Amino acid sequence: MNSHQIIARFQLSAPARVQPLAAPCDKSRLASAVILPLIDVHDCAHVLLCKRPEYLKHHPGEICLPGGKHEPQDINLRHTALRELHEELNIMPAQINVIGQLANYSTLTGFTITPFVGVLDKQTQWIGDPSEVATSFLVPVHTLADESNWQPIPFQHLGQHRTLKGFSTPHGLLWGATASIIKNFTTQLAIPV
Repeated sequence: MNSHQIIARFQLSAPARVQPLAAPCDKSRLASAVILPLIDVHDCAHVLLCKRPEYLKHHPGEICLPGGKHEPQDINLRHTALRELHEELNIMPAQINVIGQLANYSTLTGFTITPFVGVLDKQTQWIGDPSEVATSFLVPVHTLADESNWQPIPFQHLGQHRTLKGFSTPHGLLWGATASIIKNFTTQLAIPV
């Protein structure tokens, strides 16, 4: 499936239902935004992911989508996602066509994440900012959509046992909020016939 087919499916489907792990979105939660960047490689759509440096205070070494906290100078959350994409990977807003938005996702750490989906120009090149990105890499959408590639990841949070799905990448485990956002995206693409 290439980005043109994904755009068609994405625009025809209703947003995936999100099962938040935390309380519903409210004013006490911190607003943030991410962008799920897609790019075609050999006519096959891929998701561009980042790995955070190990020395960071928050979420060290985790696999993530470009994004971050809403800042006062941001016009809206879409602007937040595009600003972070530029800061983290040196990709200009003009190099990505934002095709839509996924349902908000509430994290266990007090954030409400607004995910946007965008298609990068085919000629786009990126360079990660070493203070925010240890490495960046591509994963085919069809691989992420294959349920057999996901495994249950049990963990504890505030004394409660929980299980999330995880996806093994060459750069570490994709799990948590990023994995849930990607799973919501691939579920939305699976249009019932």
